[in-house]
Amino acid sequence: MIERLISIVLRTGVLLSMAVIVIGVALTFVHHPDYFRSRPALGELTSAGATYPHTIRAVASDAREGHGQAIAMVGILLLIATPIVRVALSTALFAVEKDKLYAGITLVVLILLLVSLLTGLT
Repeated sequence: MIERLISIVLRTGVLLSMAVIVIGVALTFVHHPDYFRSRPALGELTSAGATYPHTIRAVASDAREGHGQAIAMVGILLLIATPIVRVALSTALFAVEKDKLYAGITLVVLILLLVSLLTGLT
């Protein structure tokens, strides 16, 4: 049962993130059709100097406004969140089964993941 739930979480997370990324990329090209016709315009999108939303607040705000790049970033954030949700689910399932050893191990892993995520955001 645990393996099946974890499998469902991982598959759903990956498929959902892929769908959101594809939608974001499609919206980017719909809003900027010159990317199809002009190599320099496409170069602006992919250049190192291009500006992208770089905070979660900016990503959320731009995604609500329908900006394709921000929606694609939401997909990437979903992809990053998928293994974290998997570990959290594992911790909860082990706790429900009263498997203290594995619940403790997965809790430590979850704490490490969250600490590294939060320190990386600052």
